[in-house]
Amino acid sequence: MDILQNNKFRSKVQSRVSLPELGRGLLLLYIITMPFVSAFAFTGTLSIPLFFALGLFILMGLEIISSGKLPVGFLGFDLLIIFLFFFLVLFSFLINGLGNSKALNHTIAYVSTFLLFYAPIKFILFKTEDKNKLLRQVLQFITYTTIISAVFGNIEFIAANFFDIALNTYIPRPIEGEKMYNPLVVSLFIRARGFEAESGHFTFMMELFSPLTIYYMYFSGFCKWHLFQKILIVIFIFFSFIFAASSASFIIIPLAIVLAVLVHIKKIPPYVKRHSRKFIIASSITVFLLMVFNYFLSLYALILLSLSDKLDSGSFDDRQERIDFFFNKFSFLSPVKKISGVGPAGFDVLGFDDSKSILSLYYSITFELGFLGLLLIVLLLVYFILNTLKIKTKIGFFLMVS
Repeated sequence: MDILQNNKFRSKVQSRVSLPELGRGLLLLYIITMPFVSAFAFTGTLSIPLFFALGLFILMGLEIISSGKLPVGFLGFDLLIIFLFFFLVLFSFLINGLGNSKALNHTIAYVSTFLLFYAPIKFILFKTEDKNKLLRQVLQFITYTTIISAVFGNIEFIAANFFDIALNTYIPRPIEGEKMYNPLVVSLFIRARGFEAESGHFTFMMELFSPLTIYYMYFSGFCKWHLFQKILIVIFIFFSFIFAASSASFIIIPLAIVLAVLVHIKKIPPYVKRHSRKFIIASSITVFLLMVFNYFLSLYALILLSLSDKLDSGSFDDRQERIDFFFNKFSFLSPVKKISGVGPAGFDVLGFDDSKSILSLYYSITFELGFLGLLLIVLLLVYFILNTLKIKTKIGFFLMVS
């Protein structure tokens, strides 16, 4: 993200040592296999993208050893926060969960998440000489990943609901429960979930990737595809969200767009004025698609029923019960425990029933790593947002939405 904070990200950035093509290839393979953490995985932990991420980490280590230095700009406030987070995880493990195998596993998971899925990717971005070429390729493969996932989600939904063919039963998955996953939405349709473990995971990935896909196709200047192809892809993406019927997406996506518009409010009117023809065409197509879809199935009714179904579901009650359990147990912890947490896998360490373990990220972080852990995670998110705000090119808007 740091490398995008100027108007000249299209120019080559010279570096004394160039990154091997192997690193670029591993990064692109990692991006295009990101959906396959459930589908085609070997176990609940070992998946295809994990091996590519491990390869990136090994390559980073070899590069650091051979060159004896880090790329210029690689060390930043984000890595400082992550280092402090590592220290807190290890400290909390040593004073709370030492000797507990599950606590050790969770400690390794905390540390490896950033070591495998953050640091090596940032290292490659700062080590590569031709930043423009790498940016184009990254956006290109994000777009491929989005298209593959969206198209499969559409086909999966149509096959399941109109032809009674559950395509996901033919895809190898390590966990039997994931293989047989077929939730109904408003008691009418089986939701699409793509290659993910569940529909919410599918839409989460699409929420992250779709804005960058739109940027690549329409605003980057990299994509030379025909307009009809681009419109068709947008239609597939739109229906992938509808067919997944994830209640959170119906709220999160409009809020994200509104936030990005408010942040870039001064830039949008001049851009619309300069490209009024494109804006009118895009708006007309959007309105037409919504009207056609609304003719067959009321979008308002679908969203309302999906939200109502979620609020009345056992899933919602289960999540609320876990949150209530968190507040009940956390309030009785000592001040030290509230600050540093009860350690990784704290529920198991304290002897609580695992069925009551917290599913929400922020509650889970607070319980296991205390207010310090929550503060560090929030600081990292704030760091990302502030750096996104500094980006002067059009991609800044789409990164904000993402």
